[in-house]
Amino acid sequence: MDEATKEAVEQRAAGLCEYCHLPEAHVAIPFHVEHIIAKQHRGKDSAGNLAWACLRCNLQKGPNLVGIDPKTKKITRLFNPRRHVWARHFRLEGAILIGKTAVGRTTVEVLDMNDLLRVRLRQELIQQGLFPS
Repeated sequence: MDEATKEAVEQRAAGLCEYCHLPEAHVAIPFHVEHIIAKQHRGKDSAGNLAWACLRCNLQKGPNLVGIDPKTKKITRLFNPRRHVWARHFRLEGAILIGKTAVGRTTVEVLDMNDLLRVRLRQELIQQGLFPS
């Protein structure tokens, strides 16, 4: 992937992980360009298949395209930042990310978005007015 594509993906994300909305400016580990559809599934390096992701979301998502919705127990696709609107699928309840839809619930589960360390970090950022509402 060329540097211009990487920069375009980063700018489009406006400093946020496109999955959990963690602001990059307030974490020590740089974010990554993540393939929404992994290369092993014939995903391309084009901007339309790339997302800006924090290390934790990137590692947890891996090459996954789907997961099991914890509510319906059905196979459900994961959130796609190029096709889905974040606010339609997720909401914050304090520092906890809640999936509002099957896609949201499944993504929260597969990406483990509410592990203790991430919840604590979100809480701290919220208290400081540094986490997007």
